[in-house]
Amino acid sequence: MKLSKISLIIAHVLLGFIIYEFSFISTYVGIGLILFGTYCILSRPDPLERYPVFFCSYIVGIEVLLRMAGANLFWEFGKYAVIYFLLLGILRQRNKFQLYSPILYYFLLLLPAIIFVPITPFNIWRQDVAFNLSGPATLALCSIYFYNRKIHLYVLEKILFFMILPIFSMAVYNIFSMPDLATYNFMPYSNFHTSGGYGPNQVSTVFGIGIASILVAQVLKINLFGSTFGNLLILSIFTGFGLITFSRGGILAAVIAFSVSITYYLLHDQKKIYIISKGIILLIVTIISWYTIVSITDGVITERYGFGKSSYGEKFIMDLTGRALIYEIDLNIFSDYFFTGSGPGQAKELRHQYGYTRQVSAHTEFSRMLAEHGILGLLSLLILIIITGHIFVKSDTRNSKFIKLCFGLIALISMGHSAMRLAMPEFIYGLIFMTLNDDSQINNNQIV
Repeated sequence: MKLSKISLIIAHVLLGFIIYEFSFISTYVGIGLILFGTYCILSRPDPLERYPVFFCSYIVGIEVLLRMAGANLFWEFGKYAVIYFLLLGILRQRNKFQLYSPILYYFLLLLPAIIFVPITPFNIWRQDVAFNLSGPATLALCSIYFYNRKIHLYVLEKILFFMILPIFSMAVYNIFSMPDLATYNFMPYSNFHTSGGYGPNQVSTVFGIGIASILVAQVLKINLFGSTFGNLLILSIFTGFGLITFSRGGILAAVIAFSVSITYYLLHDQKKIYIISKGIILLIVTIISWYTIVSITDGVITERYGFGKSSYGEKFIMDLTGRALIYEIDLNIFSDYFFTGSGPGQAKELRHQYGYTRQVSAHTEFSRMLAEHGILGLLSLLILIIITGHIFVKSDTRNSKFIKLCFGLIALISMGHSAMRLAMPEFIYGLIFMTLNDDSQINNNQIV
């Protein structure tokens, strides 16, 4: 059966409204995804082995929406679902996959610190280990699955499309959850009320990957939504929703990653006029979205991004919503537990000894790796950085280098501001290991 993109978009707009009105349905959506995905991967013909990737990309897009709606699913549902679908794909695939050992070393080096996590009570031990190591496990499996896997351009189109589809639902959910913006008193802080009543950082991260996906599609001449106008319209909508969360991480990750990758692309492209013209159009769309949110928030958004004249804006770099202090304390823990690490999940238990009164998980995966895994965490982090550079350098086409640079930066920046709380950065990072076959022309508007 073939479904048009427009039909799927309309269905997900309706899904967002239905989940908002009947939140319990979100539980059945999550369960239904697992069942339907299992059926498709194991039973339906799939010569290009696309179904595992498609279902994983969809999980990445819908994970936060399910959390927003309070779906009765275990907290790490998104990561475990990605692991499950990829393992099914490995079992079903015809050709033996290639094991990329460096990424395996990255994960294995994080395991010894588990012995330093108190086993009593067992449930707390399980939660600490699962919460902090499910992300690295997902990243490792995604990387292994995609390593040297040939992905045609039209398959990449569908990967991006399926990832974006649930973001439409989340946008609709946010619309109905928002207060009256005309009378709302905005403050220059992350805003739960304009983020669907959920964590602004995670909501912004999802809108950010939607923005980045559309930008990548524009450069590669992929019309995700039927035309350039459709792409730009959705881009402006996602940008507006991302900005109004007042969480900077997702937006800045998309902007920085795309800016760096498009700069590289321009330096190695002979048809600069085409790309520059596209860039001007994208810049205009971004400016319109920005000033729309400036108007809605009565200029408060400028303070949030450090452009205002208030004391908050002046402290943009130094403040980082308290994250700088967490980074500093994590480095102190790393120094004190250099050889062993404090153990997964234990840094938050120790921070009060270093003057931090709140018990929160690390905002960045990198300081967490150092504090909780010690010297082995440092080695694991170095391996991750070296791998990223190596994969980029060995890419043989301009389009491939552009994608890997953009996706790699988004993943690493997301790990820097939101650790691995979502499946998104792990899956996106895994995509840099694919081999892009960009000879194929995208000329259909059907989802198979």
